[in-house]
Amino acid sequence: MATLKASVVQLPVTMDVAANLAALSAGIDGLEAGTLVVAPEGLLSGYLPEPGFVARLDAGVTQQAIATMRARVAAQGLHLVVGACLSADGVWRNSSFYMGPKRELRRYDKINLAQSERADFVAGDRLPVFEIDHEGALVRLGIQMCREIRYPEQWRVLAAQGAQVIAYVNNAIGSPNGHEVWRAHVISRAAEIQRFVVGANNAAPDQTCPSLIVAPSGAVLAQAEIGAVATVHATLDLAEVSNWVLSQARSDLMVVELRD
Repeated sequence: MATLKASVVQLPVTMDVAANLAALSAGIDGLEAGTLVVAPEGLLSGYLPEPGFVARLDAGVTQQAIATMRARVAAQGLHLVVGACLSADGVWRNSSFYMGPKRELRRYDKINLAQSERADFVAGDRLPVFEIDHEGALVRLGIQMCREIRYPEQWRVLAAQGAQVIAYVNNAIGSPNGHEVWRAHVISRAAEIQRFVVGANNAAPDQTCPSLIVAPSGAVLAQAEIGAVATVHATLDLAEVSNWVLSQARSDLMVVELRD
């Protein structure tokens, strides 16, 4: 079973897309080819946790930022998961994109929107698992975003579909003491489904959830300091992924299933 190097880029998410791009580029500079990188929610479009902020977004600038990072990732041979808000056919979605070394582009649309987002965004309706080619082997990747940490059934469905790693794309700020609760949520999600969680949050003084990498055992492999601009790293041994816990769940009393 393969190992996979993973890095989390924690940086401020602003409404200045050029500044966000520059910060992300600096965060991934020098990373080894084949590394899975996770960056925060809304980074390639700009993001604010308040209603109506989409009126300030420029869809053309966002598309160019996606194209720029897609080319950069391919040139460097990385796997990148990063967030961007996009409008298509008059509908806004809060999305995360997987970009790969062969210029692959996959999208996950956030299905469980925050209250501040619901007037502006349409929720997604799929929980996909993406297969990524890592050194000739397929690694199965799921994506979750921000407040979706509070809905463990979504994470369990991803595990049931074979996800080995969950990229957690986050923009949780605004609480002076919430980081311990959200940190516990991330550890719980990893341990209860026995998957790796690679989570990146917005660097802010009132950051609610730390950026961290957690093993299927619940062990924290790497964690960035709250509010700091930082890139942290870990090596994921995919042999640690297991269904031992989930296989013992009582299906005669309850079941978690994905409705198509």
